Amino acid sequence: MTNMNTSGFYKLDEILLYGPNYVLNANYKLYRETRDQHSYPIDGWYWFDTEEEARLFFDLPLEPDAL
Repeated sequence: MTNMNTSGFYKLDEILLYGPNYVLNANYKLYRETRDQHSYPIDGWYWFDTEEEARLFFDLPLEPDAL
């Protein structure tokens, strides 16, 4: 893992989906600025401070390319 900012919205849908600043849907809008105002999950989306936290939560390998 690198030292870059990987905070954002994550969802597991066969692959790990990532929205660093927002997720837009016909039924909801999730924005980084209002992340603390939501009760998660929202359609499978969660907020995590790091990609590593998301991978641990979804029980995925810590390295994206690891099999």
